[in-house]
Order: sequence, then C-alpha cells, then structure tokens
Amino acid sequence: MTSKASDKKVKKLVCGVIMVFLITCFLEIFVFNFSSFRTMNSSAMPIADNFSVNGGESVATEAYTVNGPVRNVYANIAVENGDEAYVSVWMTDAGNKYEYGTPEFVVCNGSSRSRFSNVYPFGDVNNIYVIVRAADGTVAHVKDITINRRVPFDIKPLRALAIFFVLTLGYLIFTDSFIHDVYFEHGNKRQIAVTLVAMFLIMALGRFLNTADTALVQNPYWPHHKQYQELAHSLKEGSVILTEKEVDERLLEVENPYDTITLQAEGIPYAMDYAYYEGHYYAYFGIVPELLLYYPYYLLTGRDLPNYIAIYAFFLVFVAGAFLLVTGLVRKYSKRMPYLLYLLLCVAVSLTANFVFLVARPDIYDVPIIGGIGFSFAGIGLWLEALNTNRLWLKRLAITLGSLFVALVAGCRPQLVLLSGVAVILFLLDEGLGKRKLFTRKSVIETVLFFLPIIAVAIPVCWYNAARFGNILDFGATYSLTSNDMNNRGFNFDRLFRSLYYFLFQPPVVNADYPFIHSADLSGDYMGRLLYEYNYGGIFVANAFMFSIWVALIKRCRDIQGSLKGLVVYLMIVGLIIAGFDANGAGIIYRYTCDFAPAFVLAAVLLWIVFLDRSRGLIDYTFASRFFYVCVVLTLVYSFLTFVGSGSTVCLENDNKVLFNVIGDYFRF
Repeated sequence: MTSKASDKKVKKLVCGVIMVFLITCFLEIFVFNFSSFRTMNSSAMPIADNFSVNGGESVATEAYTVNGPVRNVYANIAVENGDEAYVSVWMTDAGNKYEYGTPEFVVCNGSSRSRFSNVYPFGDVNNIYVIVRAADGTVAHVKDITINRRVPFDIKPLRALAIFFVLTLGYLIFTDSFIHDVYFEHGNKRQIAVTLVAMFLIMALGRFLNTADTALVQNPYWPHHKQYQELAHSLKEGSVILTEKEVDERLLEVENPYDTITLQAEGIPYAMDYAYYEGHYYAYFGIVPELLLYYPYYLLTGRDLPNYIAIYAFFLVFVAGAFLLVTGLVRKYSKRMPYLLYLLLCVAVSLTANFVFLVARPDIYDVPIIGGIGFSFAGIGLWLEALNTNRLWLKRLAITLGSLFVALVAGCRPQLVLLSGVAVILFLLDEGLGKRKLFTRKSVIETVLFFLPIIAVAIPVCWYNAARFGNILDFGATYSLTSNDMNNRGFNFDRLFRSLYYFLFQPPVVNADYPFIHSADLSGDYMGRLLYEYNYGGIFVANAFMFSIWVALIKRCRDIQGSLKGLVVYLMIVGLIIAGFDANGAGIIYRYTCDFAPAFVLAAVLLWIVFLDRSRGLIDYTFASRFFYVCVVLTLVYSFLTFVGSGSTVCLENDNKVLFNVIGDYFRF
C-alpha cells in the first residue's frame, strides 16, 4: 500500500471514529434525556406532601384540578424496611370524562430517576390524583408529589462508553478498515496481552454478576442448598451419609418414598432434593466440587464455603478454558482469521446467556453444572494444545492435564462426559487412522498419559458411587426426592418432542418495557405431568450465536470435510442426546439448557471459524464478518436480558431491587 493510500485510509478511519463519537453524544444527550427536554419549560405543581403509607395499604391524595397539560408525575418517597413503593396516576382529561388509572410505576430508594414517570393524557388534564401503595412489611414516607416537574439531565458515562464501543467496532467491521488485515498470530505478544486483558475483564464482570443476587450471596434460607456443606461435615467424620439429616420414621415405612406429592399430602417430612436410599440421606450432587472446594475449605477454616464462591471459582476455570479452547480451534482450523473477530469469538463464548445464567444465579444446582462445563472446555482446550504444539514436553503435559480436567467432569455433571468424545476425532480420526496420535508404537507414553488421569479420577468417583448406592456407575439420579418420582417417570415421545421444542425452538417472550424479557408460556394440552419452571427461549432461536448453524444448513457447506465436519456432526448429536435426556428425565428447566449448550456452542464456534477464515471462501467474507458481528451483539444483549430477566422468583427484581432499578435507569428516556 502506498503512503498516500495509507494516509487516506487513516483519515477515513479518524473521520469515522469522530462520526461515531458525535452519534454517541447525540444519543446520550438528546435521546436518553428526551424527558429533560420535554419538561424544560414546565412549571411544577405540588399536589401532596408529608404523609406515610403503612405496609399492605394504599393511600390516595386529594384530587387536584389542573385544567392544563400534565407531562409527568414526580413522587419523592423514602421506603422504610424495604426498597420500593408503588404509584399509580388517576385523572380525567379532554378525551375522558370519567377518571381512568395508569399502571403502577416503581419508586426505589436507590434510584432517583425512578421517582419520575411520564404520563400521556388525552389533551389537557382536568383533575388528577395519585395512589401510593406500600409493600407488606414496609412504610412509604411520601415527602412530596409533584406534577410537571422538570426532569434533570442524567448523563451516564458507562452507557455512553458502551454505545461508543459497540458503534466503533461496528464501523471497523462494516467498512474496509485495517482491522480486516490484522490476523490472529499465535505467539504475538501484543495480541496475547490484549487477549489476557479481555479475559480478565470478563472474569471481573463475572464477579459482579456472581454477587448481584443478594439472596443467594447471603446464607441460603433453603435447607436443600446446604448439601455440599453438610457433606463436608460428614466426610470429616468418615462417612458419605449426611449424618446431620435425620430420617423421619414415617418415611422409612412408606411404600414409595419418591412420590413426594403423597409425602406432602400425608404430612410426612422429607428432605427436598436430597438423594434418599435405604434409609439414609446423601448429597445428590457430584462429589468433585466437594473434594476440590468445600471439604478442603472446611478443614482449613472450620467454616462452610458459600455456594456463590464455589460457582465463581468454577467460572474462572470456565472463562480460561473458553479462551484456551477457542484459541486451539482457531489455530487448528483457521489460517487467516482477523484478530478482532477471534477476540469477539472468545468473548461471545464466555458470555453466552446459558453460562451467564449459571454465574449470576449461584445456587447449589448450578455448582456442578458450571464445574462440569469449565473442566470440559479446559480439558478439550488442552488436548488441542497438545495437537497444535511441536514441543514434546508441552504436548505430554497438555495431554495429561486435558485428560485430568475431562475426567473431573464425571464427578460434576456425568452427562457432560459425552463432550469428551471429541478425543476420538482429534486423536484417532483427525488425519485418518493411519496417522492417529494415540495407540501407536511411537505414542505409547502419550497414550498412557492420556488414560492415567482418567483412571486416577474414575477410581474414587466409582468408589463414592458404590459406597452410597452399591453400584460404581450409579450417580443417584433416580433417588432424588424431587418434584416427581424419577423411578416411574418413564419415557414417551410426546413429552420428549414438546420439551425439545421448548429447549431448542421456543421464541423468547420480549416486550418494550424493562426488563424486556419474560418466561415463555409452556402450558399446553399434554395429557400427563409435564414438569417445567421457566424458559427464556430455545437456544437456536433466542441465542444469535447459534445462527452459524442455520447458515451452514441453508448454504449446504459441503466443503466442510474431515475432522472438522466430524466434530460439528458429533457435537450436534451430543447436544440433542443431552437435551433429550434432560427433557425426559427431569423437565423443562432453564438451567438444564446449560447441559447441552456447550455442545451446540462448540459446533457454532467451529462453523464461525470456517466462515470467517479468509482463506476458505465457503461464504462471502464481507457478509460473514458483518453477520457475525451482529450476532455477537445480539448474543450479548440476550445474555444481559437473561441476567435481568424476571421469569423466576429468584431474580434481581425480587432479591436486589436497588440494583434492578438502577440498571433500569439506563433505559429511561
């Protein structure tokens, strides 16, 4: 490129960034502060002040005659013993002789902007009054209620920075910028530094997500969420039986102890979600998190390790594993991928909605799931490192550690072990059986190192199963005292197909009001017990990162051959098997999407890699890069919606009202 052409490209880039900056300023000043301009010339009218509303009660102000325009209502309320009060507006106007009311808006202690609510009457308002409602157990102290109060400017640097960053990246990708000519280079020190910064930023974000739900950060008030802590106490006494859990005598005598509906109806106490077998309670969840985190922590400190800390520890493993895995796949299957797209690929995988859900909802159910995913990603990533490196010592170390991590999956979430089947393709079928990496005379040491960690982990895991249930392969799924009898649940195609639809293809329920996403309606005419909690949409429809799979199906990319095609097909099959297993064996519960999401995510990653590799030309690179960026942005938006979503009773809206409303302030115009 000539110096003149280079200078022209730099000028174009600078002009583009300046334009993005101006657009960001316009959006922040004029769009997000629209209400400030709308009320700029308004004259405030106080309609009530200084009264209190006790919990569970509602108080209406006296009607105020306006005979003029009303643009907003300002409710200055401080809530005692709580965070929220609720306000509705009642009025008559030029188009309504009889009074009508608006929906309640929330006033939160920690959000000054929540005190304002725009109102949109039909013409001039005649009379207006306000009803203030206090939640049970709280007292709402109303300082004043005013109409037509000017809304102050609310410039949010974080919002502006996010918009500027997203638009700038979009400009770089959608134009012929230098970013397309900066390729991923393994060993490039500058790229390594940038990649590490991105990885640590995601880990820091994970810490915020992990501690956001204060109800789960505090000592859980649900007894069944303390199984790992109780197991640590029992292990110290030399027993795998939960010695602190006493079994009611009536439970010992009941014909079917796993019919929990009958237990509830007959008033027989039982430990919800514990494994019950031959008169004893056991921890239902995998033993590996216990041995790695809970038990050592208890021995060293004498205190119980909170579940949210265990989940964050595994999240760190997961993020590091995700970056390692994506790097390994790019090194193996791509020759010319732009570095920015590689980095976005790492970010999108690390912040996929299903994984964000796990770290942001840190209860006991999610501990073994995120542990299993983290170990799976790290293990497969290490295996790829062994295939990609030419250094013998590193190859052997990576094989050993990769097998160790993958083996640990069985003691976390057994169904995720199916992901380790990629080893067959990577080590035996990658270049054909004649060039396999294991089971040859030259690879005896590597073969031993591959299997040795697996055997070392399998022995204690199998012993633990045998000590509890008398069978080395029995992980205790059918012994759980859960919402249904797992022993007699059976199998039928009707339930399977319905559940797979909800897991894979159910459109998300999105509306225009914060928090924007809600649980999908899973009701139907299934003539039996279809167990479900809530669902934020099927993974192939709601998560735009999966759209590479749709593109591959539409484009019929027959040029994807060899081990690459084998990996994609295998991962898709594994994802369907795990989804079907969970759907039939448990029910439609959003956390179960995290069991099969890793397989589909990895399949999507492989397809994105071949689409974005400029040396392949399977589809037009310009289209692929732009489409990929849009999908990444939509993926991150969906992850954010999953974080703030209100589909469950355990959510920010219920457990951290201040944070929920402060985040909502970013979407008040």
